[in-house]
Amino acid sequence: MTERSEGVESTAVTGRPCGDGGAPKSTRDWFGAALVEIAREYDHVVVVNCDLAKATRTLPFKEEFPDRFFECGIAEANAIGVAAGLAQEGFRPFVASFGHFLTGKFLEIFQTVGLNDAGVVLVGTHAGLAIGRDGPTQMGLRDLALMRTLPNVGVFQPADGAETWQMMAHLATDRRPAYLRLCRQPLPEAHADGYRFRFGVPPVLRAGADVAVFAMGGTVPVAVEAADRLAADGLAPTVVNVSSLPVDRAAVERLAGGHRQVLVVEDHYAVGGLADELARIVLGLPDRPRFDVLAVPDYGQAGPPEDLYRRYRLDAEGIAAHIAALLQEAPA
Repeated sequence: MTERSEGVESTAVTGRPCGDGGAPKSTRDWFGAALVEIAREYDHVVVVNCDLAKATRTLPFKEEFPDRFFECGIAEANAIGVAAGLAQEGFRPFVASFGHFLTGKFLEIFQTVGLNDAGVVLVGTHAGLAIGRDGPTQMGLRDLALMRTLPNVGVFQPADGAETWQMMAHLATDRRPAYLRLCRQPLPEAHADGYRFRFGVPPVLRAGADVAVFAMGGTVPVAVEAADRLAADGLAPTVVNVSSLPVDRAAVERLAGGHRQVLVVEDHYAVGGLADELARIVLGLPDRPRFDVLAVPDYGQAGPPEDLYRRYRLDAEGIAAHIAALLQEAPA
């Protein structure tokens, strides 16, 4: 069987992120490295693959643990069922495919994982616009909207290598169903040394005033860069990393309530994702701030990733300009 294409392959990565100034890597790369390491420690960790081992970075796992690697081919619905069965037998299966393909089998996820409370980790790679020229037919842009509807499924999206490793350690020892959303594009490390992931707790990466910017996954380092650009003009937005859902309600209320405006930046459709999660909280505040969203308002387009992020104003320049405009519009 010929493996499905994902366009140009990036180089593989090994080793933990250590803040040593090395080249940025994607969270799918960090996932692949962490998966092998946790499998060495936990023999109940297995992988269910959908003919995308190179693209999802599960190939190193297959090479080291061939007896714990199950190839289902181009059949995500079958893979989800196989993974649910393995989970019910005490294994911790990671079933990996493009997020667009995997969550496209939502009925099977609902029936076999959700309703059975099966401890499957659904790994959706190639989140957002970064798949580029392959276009909307392969872009993971509506996966959060789907997975958020399942009340017992936690959603995880790391913003860098350090957070990916810590999430993987959490997921290996947890037994609850989960969706792990991963990026294709390289990301710089966004967290300071000593950061510790805690499910549902959104860390503040830049403390500021007036505007609280909530981001997730690949948009987090970009939002940090935008805030750093604005600092030269004397503007200091707060940047918050919402790395897992459901998010802690009290933490969001505290952060949003301390600002005049809230901006949600996400590499996802404008409807159904992080913005909707936060709006349900912010709109309940007695003195609620202005609420704004910067996301993908259509089906997405095909083109070089950098052009797409520029088009949708989800690059550092676009986010910075949007924040500056919000501050100019705000009453004194």
